[in-house]
Amino acid sequence: EGTRIGRDDDVNVSEEQVYENSYSIVSNSNGLVIADFSPRNFERLETFKKIAEKSSRELVITSKDAYYLDALDILNGSEMMRNLKIYSDYSLKEFKWQSIVFEKYLDNFIQPDKIKKNLSNYIICFSFYDLPKLLDIMPDCGDYIYSSSEAFGEEDIFSFERLVQWIKFFNFNMHGIKIYKNKIKFEKGLHASGHASKEDLIRAIDLMDPDLIIPVHTEKPEWFKENFDNVKLLENGKWNIF
Repeated sequence: EGTRIGRDDDVNVSEEQVYENSYSIVSNSNGLVIADFSPRNFERLETFKKIAEKSSRELVITSKDAYYLDALDILNGSEMMRNLKIYSDYSLKEFKWQSIVFEKYLDNFIQPDKIKKNLSNYIICFSFYDLPKLLDIMPDCGDYIYSSSEAFGEEDIFSFERLVQWIKFFNFNMHGIKIYKNKIKFEKGLHASGHASKEDLIRAIDLMDPDLIIPVHTEKPEWFKENFDNVKLLENGKWNIF
């Protein structure tokens, strides 16, 4: 799996570095903090839980994320929902899954009005599609921490351009994203990739010493050919290696 093979500016960032860099931002923020990362990134969730605790803030997630985390808690006996608040938006629709979350975690819900009174007390886990919910709070300052993967493809770039407009609208400081010569640039240090770097791939392949290497999910399959002898390149749509 060679997602990161073709990146010239590739940098290995550890989760500990993400914690340190994000905590530095949060500890120096005087307003609301938005943490943008995938709810499926459990390590990142735990990272921001620690940041919230150390900075005396409460970590707030969406009801959809709460439903997802609760399901995992039921399956494996974990406590992912522990010490989390749930953002209570003013949606007119109520689905069955929302009712389940509301009934089970009634005391965890927090209203936008309460957040608005003490913006510096909270870190809210919102992504691009959640930002319209901030209209119920209308914060006029704060910090937006983008702690997820970079954009790939033109459509993703358009989404990030819209994201930047939202960030500017609420007068947030941007972290992890910046505008350079009217183009979106991603800053290192706030996201630890789940994909292996070139160095990690070389070390893993040397340790496993496989009889056959088949590159997948990469724009640079020829890199494997250049670095290893026993490589089989398959055409798109092909599956038979013999």
